Amino acid sequence: MSSSFYDILAKTELNYEDITCLRDMYIRLEDEINLLKEVFSGIPLDNKRILDIGTGQGFACKFLVDNSQDSLILTIDLDPLCLNRLRNIVGDKIGKIVFVRGDASNMPFLASNFFDIALAHYTLSQISVKKLPLALREICRVLRPGGLFIVTEGFGEGILDEARKLVIELEKIYEKIFGDEEADLDVLLSLIRKTPGLSISSIRKLNDGRLDPTVKDFANFLLSHTRDDELKTRICRIIDRGLKIGFREAPDYAVYIQKHEY
Repeated sequence: MSSSFYDILAKTELNYEDITCLRDMYIRLEDEINLLKEVFSGIPLDNKRILDIGTGQGFACKFLVDNSQDSLILTIDLDPLCLNRLRNIVGDKIGKIVFVRGDASNMPFLASNFFDIALAHYTLSQISVKKLPLALREICRVLRPGGLFIVTEGFGEGILDEARKLVIELEKIYEKIFGDEEADLDVLLSLIRKTPGLSISSIRKLNDGRLDPTVKDFANFLLSHTRDDELKTRICRIIDRGLKIGFREAPDYAVYIQKHEY
């Protein structure tokens, strides 16, 4: 881990739980930045109009801000907490970003054929399969002809070690609690191919699944959203096991999609 983490830590007054949380998020940030460097390798980001779909933790937008010059970057998310978190982490570069609270499946306030690049960094999996075609059509609409749409997602089971099986079990519990159906890789690719104006240029598998210490936050989220004692017991057992062996996410993929030239 970079020594800068400890430099920052030395200037703070935090308890053990806060320090552990901060450390895990710092690890995740470094991990995400390295992944995004690979995703955008060879893709110019200067003097571009870039749409960041789903602000989330803010990692992707921060990467875009830090690695572009004279670009307009617009980030959109339904959750105001995500937008505020990003405001806090970009510092004095906040002026490079337009913050919008909104739904990617309904963006009438954005002009057609406007953006050079659109990025959905672990966003499409948060949209229901029924709503996903609407979002894809909207993204296609706001991209300029010849524009690039990049999707990053974790798909498949990957390395089926115990650390990965724990996350698979958490995902099954999520479906039990919320009843949401997420698109797997085949479903997503099929929906993209059915979207008028979009063509898949290439698909890259980025890794075999990363160990992610922040998954325990997802487990705690599930724990706080169920009253089912049996599910609570299962989640607690998963957390205990994960603290010992870690949590491995699904393999990461980058899908590169082009909007047709007219």
